[in-house]
Amino acid sequence: MSSSTESRSVTVVNPEGLHARAATQIRSIVMRYQARVELIKDREKVDATNVLQVLTLCAGPNDTLLLEASGDDAAAVLDALARLFANGFDEE
Repeated sequence: MSSSTESRSVTVVNPEGLHARAATQIRSIVMRYQARVELIKDREKVDATNVLQVLTLCAGPNDTLLLEASGDDAAAVLDALARLFANGFDEE
């Protein structure tokens, strides 16, 4: 079984930033995959499946985060998360 580590930069585009609903959406997507995913803002790194940890990043509009995933489906989970961020968590 091969395992890879991938990373991707994303920008928070929704006006409310990473609030509880957005953090829950991140967790929901990550839980569908086997990869371990971490979100990084500045020097703080958190587990993407932990909603409270994601909230501690205090990521607001226009903040850039680095997503790191390791595991067999790392690229797939990062693609899904990148779409979520690009779509502004489907907020209007």
